[in-house]
Amino acid sequence: MTGSPRAAEAGADVFEGRVDAWDTWRAAPWNRLRYRLVEQTLDRGFGRAGAGCRVLDVGGGDGGDGLGLAERGHRVTILDHSPALLDRAAARAEAAGLAGRVRTVRADLDTMPALDLTGPGGEAPGGFDLVLCHNVLHYRADVAGTIGLLVRMVGPGGTLSVMAPNPAMDVLSRAVRLADPAGALTLIDAPTLRSETFEHDMWRLEPGSVEAALASAGCPVRHRYGIRCVMDLITDDARKADPAFSAAVERLELELCDREPYVRTARFWQLLAVRDGGPGAVPPGPPVT
Repeated sequence: MTGSPRAAEAGADVFEGRVDAWDTWRAAPWNRLRYRLVEQTLDRGFGRAGAGCRVLDVGGGDGGDGLGLAERGHRVTILDHSPALLDRAAARAEAAGLAGRVRTVRADLDTMPALDLTGPGGEAPGGFDLVLCHNVLHYRADVAGTIGLLVRMVGPGGTLSVMAPNPAMDVLSRAVRLADPAGALTLIDAPTLRSETFEHDMWRLEPGSVEAALASAGCPVRHRYGIRCVMDLITDDARKADPAFSAAVERLELELCDREPYVRTARFWQLLAVRDGGPGAVPPGPPVT
């Protein structure tokens, strides 16, 4: 995949200038659910679930995923190129008593391999037990190259979790939730989609192509999850704010998140891959298409 004027790679200014829009996105009930679901999929799929693992959260922003792992006793480095979001992550870590287990680093993905990513406890750089890259790949023109950079940060037998919006749900939600079949038709083969939060075009990535890149980089996929299989098809936004209804949807989502065919049409796809060379490595399963 190569860049184009319509889907130029997103720089730091794209995210730094839209922090207020990000706050609005994070506050929505369906996006709070996204973080709770990912917390559960990481519990299921991360092979070294005991405390004390080294975690790198690439594009981790305000710590939505990383701080939960720090609460479980892991040592977390959050890397992002938005100072405003990193300041929020550091403040949240301090308020939660997690500052000793959380380090924030301002950098972009391309400069990551040259960084001294010594852990917050003074551990040696590199060889992370778990690397997260959630909702970043679809802003990158060179997906295979990005996967290669990420895999280099994972130690042998370590886990890499990647996640991005699912093109299938782009079409379904436009047709069902927005009652816009004509708009859904135009999305079927569209290479990009406009992000309302960041006002920037993003690539529509099929999970199968990312899985193939992971396998080529020596990091075959072990677990496949769908995040928000049904929430984005429910049209009553007000009801989603009701705690009882939200809890019922969450229970359903957790039952569906690793089941066929629901995993293929969820709002986000999530792949957990294990780097070759460690005891956790397993052969890849059938590709997600």
